[in-house]
Amino acid sequence: MGLPIKHRKKYLSHKQRWDKQTIVEEKELVQNYALKNKKEIRKVEFLVGKFKKLAKSYNRSEETKNSQQAINFLESLKAKGFLHVDATSLDDVLNITTRDILERRLSNVVYKLKLARSPAQARQFVVHRHVKVGGKVVDSPSYLVPLNEEPTVEFRETSNLSSEEHPERKIAEEGVVVEETKEYELPDEQVDEEGKSASDRKEEALDDEEQDERVE
Repeated sequence: MGLPIKHRKKYLSHKQRWDKQTIVEEKELVQNYALKNKKEIRKVEFLVGKFKKLAKSYNRSEETKNSQQAINFLESLKAKGFLHVDATSLDDVLNITTRDILERRLSNVVYKLKLARSPAQARQFVVHRHVKVGGKVVDSPSYLVPLNEEPTVEFRETSNLSSEEHPERKIAEEGVVVEETKEYELPDEQVDEEGKSASDRKEEALDDEEQDERVE
């Protein structure tokens, strides 16, 4: 157990810190899930590694694989939404990805329920204490929402956002309106007797000048 006052590291240092593909993928995660920084990704990776380590330890023998602890471990992951409800094997735990954990963050759940029009706005609503889960106000965007608590995610009663007539609620439900681009037609140019316009005459004059320069 160790000393309770000793702070332990809860995230992993990335081994491919300067890899271009890794940088692009992590930037996409930060934008799509409105993360504060890439350190939050490290914490999720640490959690995923912990799950896989436990799954491997239970999967070493038939006795531990069929033990009650292994069954409870699988059920807890399914209850939290990290595993599909039909998963029955410890091998399925090895397929858990970082995105599977990020999908269960409170800010992302608020966005999926159309209570906000963007992940960043959903994070803002949570931090500003507008959202409650299970009747209690939760101001942590990284809170992992279990499946049984997802239907209870809503705005608190004293918040202005609790009204369905609030402008932000309407925009979030209707989605972003994309304005149609109008195509403007250029006015027809006047043509002479030979059927050539002023722009055509100008291009011919420029071509003649280029040919004269080449001859000289």
